[in-house]
Amino acid sequence: MLHSGSRGIGNAIGRFFIEKAKEEMQVHQINLPDRDLAYLKEGTQSFDDYVEAVGWAQDFARANRELMMAAVLESLRRCRGIPPFTTGLLAVNCHHNYVAKERHYDRSLYVTRKGAVRAGQGELGIIPGSMGARSFIVRGKGHPESFCSCSHGAGRVMSRTEAKRRFTVEDQRRATE
Repeated sequence: MLHSGSRGIGNAIGRFFIEKAKEEMQVHQINLPDRDLAYLKEGTQSFDDYVEAVGWAQDFARANRELMMAAVLESLRRCRGIPPFTTGLLAVNCHHNYVAKERHYDRSLYVTRKGAVRAGQGELGIIPGSMGARSFIVRGKGHPESFCSCSHGAGRVMSRTEAKRRFTVEDQRRATE
């Protein structure tokens, strides 16, 4: 099992368009109780640009995972002492923290899954554990109340920057032994 997203590009796209939404609220004199509730109105150029950029980042993330998996499998095939093997036809490759246009309650709408994965009836997904904890391959139940979603994990205890500050590579080696 491996994990990789858009390598920070998705985050940069999100930050850019959040600021764009805040600017547009001011331009259109839309007063919100909190600036963090700013949004891009569907049908505008900004909204279309956002959807295109997010789609690109999601495609990049998927391609990144596919290339990483191919490299891992090739490395394993070259390792001495590992007998020849083939991989099955099924691979679970799922997005998390993403936007998708879907149909729910007889309406076409955009679903944002932050901290979630799609869990449509019978669909396979991944709920990753943190370092040292178990990860799970799950099969969706397709519950309409959750827009066919499930949690993709509990999240981080600390930021990556804080973890790098607190822990060394040797700490990680000892923890995974």
